[in-house]
Amino acid sequence: MSVSDSYIEVARIVKAHGLRGELKLLLYTESAEDLAQYDSFWIAHDGKMIGQFQVERLRAANRAATIKLAGIDDLSAAEGLRDCALFILESQLPPPSDGQYYIRDLIGMRVVSESGALLGTLNDVLELPANDVYQIIRDSREILLPAIPEVILNIQLNKRLITVRLPDGLSDSDS
Repeated sequence: MSVSDSYIEVARIVKAHGLRGELKLLLYTESAEDLAQYDSFWIAHDGKMIGQFQVERLRAANRAATIKLAGIDDLSAAEGLRDCALFILESQLPPPSDGQYYIRDLIGMRVVSESGALLGTLNDVLELPANDVYQIIRDSREILLPAIPEVILNIQLNKRLITVRLPDGLSDSDS
């Protein structure tokens, strides 16, 4: 079985930790505590699903986590999962808070200026310390916009449309 769009990658196994099958994780979540709400994870390697594993123990601290999964009981078994990905089902995601969005839901949305001019398509969201930055692509041109309330005016998920106010120095005709 291969990984489909109904799975969300939440972490990657970077190495075995200790002799009893614990795994060190590289997280794709905001904090390690986000993983604590799940009692099992799906594991895949190179896009092929290996199976679902129950969590026996999870130790989380800031952006790091160590996990012990049922059936992974020694160093050899843990080493066999190096570079595998941990997934949850999309249906397990909690709904985002008001005014918050999952990046995966924003990618591919059309972006227009407040005057209605098409600027392009949201290609990526760069997560930077000060604020996220939206990467908008149209043809071979790239526009980078800070994801701040003064710039991102409206996000309409149902219409797949983001309306923005271009910062000084950028105009509709630049796009």
